[in-house]
Amino acid sequence: MTEEHRLREWMATADREIQDSYAENHAKARDPGRVQQTGHAAEHAWGQMLERWLPPQYEVAYRRYILPEVDVDQYEIKETDIVILRPGYPKALRNKEEVLAAGVLAAFSVKLTLDGAGLAEGIEEAANVRRHTAPRLGTPRQELTQPLRYGVLGHSHRFGRDASANLLNRYRDEDMSHARHPRESLDMICVADLGMWAKFTMTWSPVWDEEQRQAGNLVADRYSVQTVLMEQATSFTQSSGDWPPTSDLSPLSVFVSDLYSFLAQEDDLAEPFYRGLLGSGVSGAGSGIGREWSPADVYSDGVLSDLPRRLVTGRDREWSLSY
Repeated sequence: MTEEHRLREWMATADREIQDSYAENHAKARDPGRVQQTGHAAEHAWGQMLERWLPPQYEVAYRRYILPEVDVDQYEIKETDIVILRPGYPKALRNKEEVLAAGVLAAFSVKLTLDGAGLAEGIEEAANVRRHTAPRLGTPRQELTQPLRYGVLGHSHRFGRDASANLLNRYRDEDMSHARHPRESLDMICVADLGMWAKFTMTWSPVWDEEQRQAGNLVADRYSVQTVLMEQATSFTQSSGDWPPTSDLSPLSVFVSDLYSFLAQEDDLAEPFYRGLLGSGVSGAGSGIGREWSPADVYSDGVLSDLPRRLVTGRDREWSLSY
């Protein structure tokens, strides 16, 4: 059996465990007296999956309060369901209810059954936490992303018919309301029985070659920054024509791959396994909805002046077109 087949087999086991957890806890949730218990059980189901699939140096913690770094007086501190602590976070601080933002690599809001209100809550909290985390300066990666990634996880959903479209529309509206900078937008949404969405942030550069213009290869006539929430191709994706491509990957499998992609941008520890996932074909591709930002509103003057000579196509740690 090939590496790809074995990896997919292992991920299928994790997928079944999430589905079994939903079946058990959905029945319990009908009892009003057990709502908090089922919510905690949902968190632990996702947390246990993360503990098994992330490097052992990362610690998964539950129900923590992420402390602000800037504009403290304007910050409303709220409980975060799951946080992934950085390997270098001091042991003396790991059991405290409050955590320093600098010690958090990723954070997640978890819902047993995700609906529009739950998604809106996650989008607002992602913006709230990152707006009060000190911005980084110097390169596109530093300025467009935050070291603390934020996602929403759900066992199932209440988005009705055309669920994916309804989810995307709600995301678009809430993102416009809450995110003031690309780094504040929600990074990922995974619903185990619906799909997987990941944010990509791209800097489009104009094509100056007249032959390329004549050939219709003009991407943009100016520099532009765009965030796109991409619906990754999974076994639940409805394909029309050739795109998005058909896939037999579960949302959970694509979630693990995308999470490693984000983590590898921040931590060399995750890079080798992420490369292995790419080589094994356990990664998604898809389409989504975008939001355009003016480069002058999201980049420092120094990065703006360096874009023409330093921006590169492909995976580059600091000066890539896309993150």
